[in-house]
Amino acid sequence: MVAVEDLLLYFLIVPALAYAGAAFWVRRTMQKIAEHQLGFLREGVNARFLVFSTLFVTPILFGLVVYVTVLPAQVTPVSDPVIRLLGLTYALAAVLTVLSEAWIVVRWKAASYKEMFARVLVLMVIPETAIVWVLTVATMVVGVLHRSTSELPLSQASADRLTLALEFMIAGSFSAPLGAFLSTRQPVLSAQTFRRLLLWEIAATVLAVACLVLAFQQIPRT
Repeated sequence: MVAVEDLLLYFLIVPALAYAGAAFWVRRTMQKIAEHQLGFLREGVNARFLVFSTLFVTPILFGLVVYVTVLPAQVTPVSDPVIRLLGLTYALAAVLTVLSEAWIVVRWKAASYKEMFARVLVLMVIPETAIVWVLTVATMVVGVLHRSTSELPLSQASADRLTLALEFMIAGSFSAPLGAFLSTRQPVLSAQTFRRLLLWEIAATVLAVACLVLAFQQIPRT
């Protein structure tokens, strides 16, 4: 049966490690830029780095919510694989989301901290839709698990449908790196190229929305 330690790993430890990795990656890039641009770190860069880092925290906060809500769920031989897949789905989405956000900052280098700061921030927010949709489906899955009792445990048919819903969300999570990739497909970031990049990035969210709709259709209503 799934242990509390496993749930901690999926919902808190993995997102925290993703946060640490992303923050280190972005910070290291800042240092490399500073080596070639004298005075770079004196231009409010550290404050903007903290703003970027705040976005990396989102999957940790969402993970805490899911962790607290899933703990009281009844664990049976049928529900155990569902809970494990829920954890794996969330952990994967958290990693993909945070690293996608970090890649956008790293790709645009010094521009991320100067005149293009606000635009880079907008581009970073779009990949977060992946973790938001996973949180939405996770909440619905946990709701179904909570409706199960010792007298009326989760049926195998319902478990199969929940599993399929989570598998759809695994696929949908890849909209985050896809969006990050599309948002960096120009040689420079400017007011003109930003509009094009933003549209491309938003187009990538179609994958997440499609998977979300398919997942909704699999969630048992009763």
